[in-house]
Amino acid sequence: MKHRLRNSRRKASAPSSGTAHTKPSLVQRADSPTQTSTHPEKTILKNGIRIVSERIPSALSFALGAWIDVGSCDETPDEYGITHFIEHLVFRGTASAERKRSSLQIANALESVGGYLNAFTTKDHTCYYVRALDAHLVRSLELLADMCQYPVFKESDVEKERKIILEEMKSLEDEPEEMINDYLDELLFGKGKRSHPYAHPISGTVQTMKAIAREDIVQFHKRHYTPERIIIAASGNIDHNWLVTEVEKIFHRAPKPSTPLRIVPAPKRRSASVYETTMPTQQMHFSQAALIPKMSDRDYYTLSALSIILGDGMSSRLNQVVREKHGLCYSIYSAISEIRQSVIFSIYAGFEPQQRENVSKLIHKELRRIAEEPVSKTELRRAKEQLKSSLIMGLESLSGRMTLLAKSELYLGRFESVEEKIAAIEAVSAQDILDLAHQYLREEDWHTVCIIPEE
Repeated sequence: MKHRLRNSRRKASAPSSGTAHTKPSLVQRADSPTQTSTHPEKTILKNGIRIVSERIPSALSFALGAWIDVGSCDETPDEYGITHFIEHLVFRGTASAERKRSSLQIANALESVGGYLNAFTTKDHTCYYVRALDAHLVRSLELLADMCQYPVFKESDVEKERKIILEEMKSLEDEPEEMINDYLDELLFGKGKRSHPYAHPISGTVQTMKAIAREDIVQFHKRHYTPERIIIAASGNIDHNWLVTEVEKIFHRAPKPSTPLRIVPAPKRRSASVYETTMPTQQMHFSQAALIPKMSDRDYYTLSALSIILGDGMSSRLNQVVREKHGLCYSIYSAISEIRQSVIFSIYAGFEPQQRENVSKLIHKELRRIAEEPVSKTELRRAKEQLKSSLIMGLESLSGRMTLLAKSELYLGRFESVEEKIAAIEAVSAQDILDLAHQYLREEDWHTVCIIPEE
């Protein structure tokens, strides 16, 4: 089973009521799920579980996720990495009153019918998700319920998974673009026990991974995997009322006292800093990041448009100037990483070490220009079209629609319609971009990490 950590800021290359869940015929299938969807619906069960779903009558499959409102930011210093540890361990075996599953049985439960099961951990939440044909929805719900509510956590499995995660951590040391983000997080959020909860790697440290005991895992799961922290999100030809009834039957664990959701404070912006280290790489890996306070939807789309103009795509300013005009690097781009309390705006470039000064000067020249001169009408239109295209194409995917439902509930507590999003994109102006860049992307706001090839 492949598990994923969502920590990378790498540029990306998520009804009629009261009727039973039925499969549509092929003749009912439309060209696009966006053309046939109903409005999303939401129900909160008595035990606190939230259910959000969107019916796509044309779909022959579904995307289903169990989203747990617990991430690495909920860990104490002695627990660093435990959320990700648990995400791995629930695949090892479960034991509810109705059934027991081994790791092989968990894998076969969906693979035997052509389905797909995976999970990932972020700083803010954990997600277990399924893709399968719609005939296997109940099977999928039962599997997710068992994994979330009744993991076994055998001592032998804890030790096996500990070794796997330690090897996973070693493998990341061979990926400079992954390591650079961990170094940036330390610069942005601090280092040590007084650092912000977002500072430490999702996978934890070697020291904490070696020290976490089985009982620590059991107690953390008991405190945090409680019904009021669970969101069941689904997209497909699924009647919402039917889904609510099934979840009530399957996710039947009664509410228990839990640790209150951790109030993660808004991180304070820190003075500019630089960190350098060496690795056995062929080129220098260079990244700069600025921490931006939590922003409105409009400001977020303004920042997204700015990122597209500055460093997203072959026609972006950084690519045209640094790569095409001067030939100083092969890869250069900007990216946005949204976390609950803030947004990280970053720029990455890979180049020969001797070009460091030249690349840095050109990057900062473009940053000053975008903060001092309004972007052109052509650039602004391109950015808006890319944002709308990305949004709409993401909604062509059932997994993308399911993820949008879940994140809307996690971050907003409500669903933001496509129409609202497009209106916010269209409202972005050149002046908005100018003002935002001037306010948040000043030279004193940038933190820099350089991974230098070993000699």
